[in-house]
Amino acid sequence: MFIRRTKEDDEIPQIDKRQLSTYLLIFIVAPILTYAIGGWIDSTLSLPRFPPFPINLLVGFGVFFSGLAIGIKSTRRLYREGLGLPWGEAVRETRTSKLVTTGLYAYTRNPMVLGYSMLPCGMGILFRSLGMAIPITTIVLLVNIILVKTKEEPGLEERFGEEYRAYRRRTPFLIPRMGALPKVVSTLIGSDDEKTKDAKG
Repeated sequence: MFIRRTKEDDEIPQIDKRQLSTYLLIFIVAPILTYAIGGWIDSTLSLPRFPPFPINLLVGFGVFFSGLAIGIKSTRRLYREGLGLPWGEAVRETRTSKLVTTGLYAYTRNPMVLGYSMLPCGMGILFRSLGMAIPITTIVLLVNIILVKTKEEPGLEERFGEEYRAYRRRTPFLIPRMGALPKVVSTLIGSDDEKTKDAKG
C-alpha cells in the first residue's frame, strides 16, 4: 500500500541511530539498576515486604504501565509536534522548534518526568520492595526536577519567550489538577493524532 508523505512528515527530525540506541538502552539498564539497588536497600535496612500479595500485582502493574504510557505518549507528542527529542537540551540539533502545549502537555509541563518516575515506583510495588518504591523514585524525581529547573526551563524561556511564560503560568509543573484528571485519562487512552486543547483547570 502506498503511503503519501505530508509536509509535516518531512519536518519531523530524523533520529540518529546512536541516540536511539542510547535511549532504548535506558529501558534495559534502568530497570536492572532499580531492581539491584532496591534489593540492596531492602536487605541492608531489613525493610519489610510490602504491599501484600495480590495487591502488589494489581497496583504495581497499574502504576508501572500507566507511567510507561504517559512517558511514551508524551515523548511521541514532543517528537511529532515539537519536532524535537527529549534530550534536546543536551544535543542542540535535537531541540524542539515548537512549544508543545497539547496532549498530556496541556495538563502538566513535564509529563515525561511524571511518567518515567512512576516506573521505579511501579516496580517497587510489583516486587514488594520499599527500597525500589521510595528512595529510588525520590532520587529519580529530584534529579529530573533539578535538570528541568536548571537546564530545560531557562532554555525554553529563552527560545519561546512570552509564549512559554504564559504556558508556565497556566499549567502545573508536574501533577495535573484534580479537575483535569478525567481529561488526562481520556488523552492517555486516545489517539496520538488527536489534538487536545489546553487545560484550564
